[in-house]
Amino acid sequence: MGGGRQAWCPRCDEVREARPGTSCVACGRELLAVPAWPGQPQPGRADQVARRLRALRPAAGAAGVGLLVLAVVAGAFAAGRVTRTTPSTAAATASTGPGLADDGPEAGRRDFDGWEARAGGITVALRSLTVGTGFSRLELHVDGVPRGREVSALDRLRILDAAGNDLLLGGEQPRIATSSNRPGVGSGIDTEVVLDRPVELEAVAAVELGGLTVGRTIRDQLAGSLHDPELQRRSGDNEDDSGWVAGRRGCPGCELQVACVDCTTLRVVGSAYRRGRVLVTVEALDRVEQTTLNPSRRRVLVRGGISDLPAWMDGSGGTAVISIAADILAISRFGDGDEPMPFEVIVRAQAEQVVRGTWALRQGSG
Repeated sequence: MGGGRQAWCPRCDEVREARPGTSCVACGRELLAVPAWPGQPQPGRADQVARRLRALRPAAGAAGVGLLVLAVVAGAFAAGRVTRTTPSTAAATASTGPGLADDGPEAGRRDFDGWEARAGGITVALRSLTVGTGFSRLELHVDGVPRGREVSALDRLRILDAAGNDLLLGGEQPRIATSSNRPGVGSGIDTEVVLDRPVELEAVAAVELGGLTVGRTIRDQLAGSLHDPELQRRSGDNEDDSGWVAGRRGCPGCELQVACVDCTTLRVVGSAYRRGRVLVTVEALDRVEQTTLNPSRRRVLVRGGISDLPAWMDGSGGTAVISIAADILAISRFGDGDEPMPFEVIVRAQAEQVVRGTWALRQGSG
């Protein structure tokens, strides 16, 4: 899966449907190549589904879904990612040595002790700063976040030298998504953010935050069935020829049913089957940032047939459209073409809340 039309954003920690070297649609960070890890499955039926998916992308635009974002998380990539141990809390020192970061070799690391501050009932401590070719990575320890929540973003981040000058290009960073969260030793959360430029380690005299975004993972589940007798009969004929589905004028005998079965943050307000695509319109039941329509770490997955399938979701306001390629659904199943094809749609995202405050982290601030 390395290269091609998929790339990884180290800031959002997401796989994007784009080429390496282009900008992330969510945060603007330069996208990196997704490595092909050892043990990745050999080509098979999944590749046939992928070829069909690529062929159907123009049809999605014709169906009026708009700009669709493919919510696919590469299993082989996720399983093979480099993990890190909890950074030490020794006195601030700089070190250089060999290492491999998410997007290049590490050039140096500085550990910090006593660089912490408290605001709004939350304590933030700077643990380490690592720089490398084209990146900087901050590791922070956060205490006071409610149980079951994590830090999803840092707001208004500044890194300053002793004279108060900004070391980050552009100065204050409005919002930066965290790249990882894990339980801290004893209590709290260890979290990381990755910046797209290296900073001068020895020049860092202070790190300031103007807010934290904390979130928890939420989930809504829909269920439905699609009956398309012609598609189901023809699904095994030629797995790379699906143009007829979008081009046909009628769909005799076709029937679509979709409903919420376990939804707490959204509801279904409409559904349609057009040009070979299942389209489901959903509406938020609360503020968008508190629902699965929140773009933060949003993933959409369809369960049907022999495998989990990708889906598209377009919309960042109070309504959105979920789009499923019926052709993919059909070839992922084996069975009688006279029976409806059942499927489930699972939407996950972060329900977020901004914690206002000022955290000025510097030597002796703790």
